[in-house]
Amino acid sequence: MLNIKKREIMKKFFTLLIVICGLFSVLNAQTALDPDQFVNAQITEAGVYTVEAGQYYAFDGRIDLTFEVTIEGPDNGWIMEDATPPVLLNTPAADGSARSFFEIKEGGALTLKNVMFSGTNSNDEVVGTFVSNTGGDKLIIDNCVITDWADFAFRNQYKGDIISVTNTVFINGVRLRYSQWGGFPMRIDVASDNVIWENNTVVNSGRLLANSGPFHNSNITQMHNTYLNQSVAGEEQRANEFIIANNIFYNFHFLGITNENHSSPDNTYGSYFTTWNYFADSKDKLDRISLYLGQNLFYRPQEVLDWFETSAGDSISLSLLWEHADVDSFIIADDNYTIGTNYAEMDPGFTTPPGNAAAIVNNINGQRTDPTGEWVDWRIESPVSYNDDGAPALSWPPAFDLSYSNSDLQTAGTDGLPLGDLNWFPAKKAEYLANRDAIIESIRDSMVNAVAVYDPLTMDNTPMMTEIVTSIEQVSAISGQFELSNYPNPFNQSTSIKLRLQQQSKVTLSVYNVVGVKVFELTENELSSGTHLFNIDGSKLNSGIYVYKVNATGINGQNFVSSKRMIKE
Repeated sequence: MLNIKKREIMKKFFTLLIVICGLFSVLNAQTALDPDQFVNAQITEAGVYTVEAGQYYAFDGRIDLTFEVTIEGPDNGWIMEDATPPVLLNTPAADGSARSFFEIKEGGALTLKNVMFSGTNSNDEVVGTFVSNTGGDKLIIDNCVITDWADFAFRNQYKGDIISVTNTVFINGVRLRYSQWGGFPMRIDVASDNVIWENNTVVNSGRLLANSGPFHNSNITQMHNTYLNQSVAGEEQRANEFIIANNIFYNFHFLGITNENHSSPDNTYGSYFTTWNYFADSKDKLDRISLYLGQNLFYRPQEVLDWFETSAGDSISLSLLWEHADVDSFIIADDNYTIGTNYAEMDPGFTTPPGNAAAIVNNINGQRTDPTGEWVDWRIESPVSYNDDGAPALSWPPAFDLSYSNSDLQTAGTDGLPLGDLNWFPAKKAEYLANRDAIIESIRDSMVNAVAVYDPLTMDNTPMMTEIVTSIEQVSAISGQFELSNYPNPFNQSTSIKLRLQQQSKVTLSVYNVVGVKVFELTENELSSGTHLFNIDGSKLNSGIYVYKVNATGINGQNFVSSKRMIKE
């Protein structure tokens, strides 16, 4: 009897095991796409679809995904070093227009790995958007090339679980018709719960990330990316947590303020890197938003600066980065919104730049002198072109090499690693990946404890480091010489501001209300090293938020500015 029961149990066990193995096999089944058939005719159900090196795979229509699909090429390391990546391209529609590749609908998800997507069609039309997400929970892009599009490489219009774009090279997001305010690598109308945008290189684009939709519940990390030639500024930076650190913005916002539609400094597209925030008047939403924007490089090449100085009689000053009234009021009201120390005017010394600087200057000249005229094509050579017989041809890898020689910038990140896409420094990328969680946690700490930050009350103390000799280590050492706090906070009748100095200094202490009106100021010309207390009588102050600011100059000539928030009950 017992033996019979054992046999029955074992039989059921092995039957269950076979079922599980079968399900596992189905879930992990791979289908090799046939390059002689259209891709959209082959992808009709969920699964992993593989493509081969050196092959072209054509679409003749958009795939509407209501199921999960992965398209994966061979893993030959970073795609910039793979001479023959698989290429996916599209055919023109019946009217000659370019078609998009995917729309992710409800129930759909898309993962792309180790492949190139070209938006150039055989009739020279260029795709508007490769992938739009209107209902899916997941979009994963890793180690891909995305080249030649007019509007948005990717567009997200649904609040899913995750968007992750890593190790990907974007080339020629350039709109040459009706407006140059296109060419986003990613337009986020609605953000997923988590957005990861790390170790990407973008050569030639319009704006970068985000747009105008409510995504203040999202966590976004934008770290270690290299951006070259961004025609206009503006990233609408509002999220539950938005970390923008260790990036290179090279020749960003090179068009400046250009035409009647974008002629005012109050216009996001025409001016600012940080943009206005629609939540500044809502305390409930304000408390749910935090930003760290720090230790990025902002650089404009000399050719562009020269044109603005000599031809426009103007300049595109670094002050255009974030001198914006609504952003200022937002920072004053929310001490989690932190614009930290950044770098400027430090040339990375790229090994081989893309080589289209002259075309960009000609494009600027045309836009500034005749905004309605024909635009200069400032793209670099497309990786995919077409022969006379309509067959595609691949020219890869491109000539540019964005590793760089500036040794100071090679250790300038919050993590002590090179700024920009670490794929150009592979040993450092491995170090980053091994320590990523700790690096991000230290940045979260900086959101609260950052000392060298933009001061919206004066707008003249933005901590942009412009000399090679000024390093993060020096800034940290200087900051360590001063400690600033107040107690109690919140306070009723009075509060004490404590300042600790490590050297004799001239100190000015100022207190401002939330709209920037100075309500108190005291200057001490020779305060000794040590701890000092300043008692503030708040009995005549209205209830609300106040900012106290210390400007201290040590006997060695070094200057320190710090601001903190306090609340009068």
